[in-house]
Amino acid sequence: MGNQLISCRLLTCLSRNFRLVAGTTVSTVFAVWLVSVFIYEPEYTATSQVFVEPSTSDTLHGEALALADYQTLEAYQVLAKSPAVLSQVLENTSTSYSMAELHDRIAINRPDNSRILNVVVTAENKNDAAAIANALAYSLQEEVKILLKVDNVSVILKAGISNGALEENSSLSVQLSLAAVAGMLAGVLLSVALELVGFARKHAHFGRKKNSQLQTVFK
Repeated sequence: MGNQLISCRLLTCLSRNFRLVAGTTVSTVFAVWLVSVFIYEPEYTATSQVFVEPSTSDTLHGEALALADYQTLEAYQVLAKSPAVLSQVLENTSTSYSMAELHDRIAINRPDNSRILNVVVTAENKNDAAAIANALAYSLQEEVKILLKVDNVSVILKAGISNGALEENSSLSVQLSLAAVAGMLAGVLLSVALELVGFARKHAHFGRKKNSQLQTVFK
């Protein structure tokens, strides 16, 4: 009985403040849509990997060979972001970035004790990020062959090309749905708060009126 009474009062409260709940919901959804479309610029990251084969030498052994391998990996990390490689990337992709912008969006890192170089690219579009990462990996491979006359770089992982537009639309739909739920909950809580404030004011006014009547009677 108590639960039914509470539910009835809640429904009455919501029906009385329907415009407030609807307005809060619509306003929240519109604000999230506005920020997502016109203000917020998402960044996407794609990663490709290249493997650098170990050096072989008849004159170097032990620590000297290990040092040569380390220096080779360090040199390849620098070469990956060199103008020679980046110019090939710009030719082989449809990116609108300048060479300086492209340089800043690329990170080459190597896990400890590994012969793998991670080519990490950040862009405003998933497909652009993947295309640049793949182009850079293959451009590095070709540049090593041409410049150093060795063939010890292999592309072992290509960044995936996705249907970015569909995924972005799906992500926006999820955000708008969550915004609608949040806006509706905010509207409901605000409605309940206003009802409680109104009830408290009414009760306080009734109490003051009753006290005034009692004082008049006893006078």
